[in-house]
Amino acid sequence: MDNTLDKTYRLEFNEKQQQFHLNSGMQEPETNGWFTIAEHCSEIEFKVYEAYVNRIPQKKLTKEYLLKCLTEVTKFTLNLLEYKLAVKAN
Repeated sequence: MDNTLDKTYRLEFNEKQQQFHLNSGMQEPETNGWFTIAEHCSEIEFKVYEAYVNRIPQKKLTKEYLLKCLTEVTKFTLNLLEYKLAVKAN
């Protein structure tokens, strides 16, 4: 049985288009204006990350801001694990 929540993607973002993309590996990384945020990202991890990114309204998302958010979300996730807490999808 294929569990799509366990599948990981390369999380990419295009600053000009202001769009995220979960790359299944079929497209070449770092091309056509896309940059890699994370090499391995599940759909639930992306949803948590996107919610964190959007917690403060931004006029334009930048590479620097998105990478900083990734660092912060990663630290927060590790803290949740230390407290034996987890985020679950409904």
